[in-house]
Amino acid sequence: MIEELPQLLGLSWLQLALIPCVFVLGGTAKGALGFGLPFVTVSITPLFAPLDVALAVNAVVLPIANFLQFTQSGLIKPTLERYRMVVIGILVGAPIGAYLLSAMDIHIIELILGIFVMCFVFITLFNPSLKVPSKKENKLGLGVGLSAGVIGTMTTVNGPFFIMYLLGLHIDRREMLAALGLLFIVSGLCFTVFFSLFGILTVERALLGVVCALFAMIGMRIGDWVVQFIDRDFFRKLVLCGLFILGFNIFLRGLG
Repeated sequence: MIEELPQLLGLSWLQLALIPCVFVLGGTAKGALGFGLPFVTVSITPLFAPLDVALAVNAVVLPIANFLQFTQSGLIKPTLERYRMVVIGILVGAPIGAYLLSAMDIHIIELILGIFVMCFVFITLFNPSLKVPSKKENKLGLGVGLSAGVIGTMTTVNGPFFIMYLLGLHIDRREMLAALGLLFIVSGLCFTVFFSLFGILTVERALLGVVCALFAMIGMRIGDWVVQFIDRDFFRKLVLCGLFILGFNIFLRGLG
């Protein structure tokens, strides 16, 4: 069975060995910065393996990693109440994204992903001052959820929508971590369901995802340890520069 695993996944042994290593890097970014796991993994994995493999594995890794983040926050009930409109938006937008993923050419998806990654880098790097009016919080939350549901299901990358929205609410770090945990859990479960329905997430890829989740958690520990010795802002800029280069490369692949 083990000998047939690469064939079942449509990968070589080298590709199979490199994918968990990429999730260590993604986990390191998340552990150090609080975000970035899917950005790193869907940016690097397509350089040596099919994009749909990265999407499928992320669909398994993300709910596992963020379940721990959400349940350890101690803010489960208030978070569910405040961000219910964002959750509804995700649940509505995810089927649309799943349909587009199955209907669109892979090169178009790579173009969208490449542009999305580069835009995220610019927005995060310059960190514009954002403020969400309290009267419009629910309406904007629904729009954020819809956008994240559509784009996120197509790319497994939806963090920018959530991060910009939460920054605009000016909440403290504890509530932000709880909110991100909840929203990533919901979107991650949507990825899992729809990727399974469309044949992107197979049993073999799900098993690979469980293995990669363990490697991602190792990376998160490493990232948390590394930032104790280097400047967090410098590390953040270094990661963003690397992501921009990778995003531009994916964009070029989409053009090809």
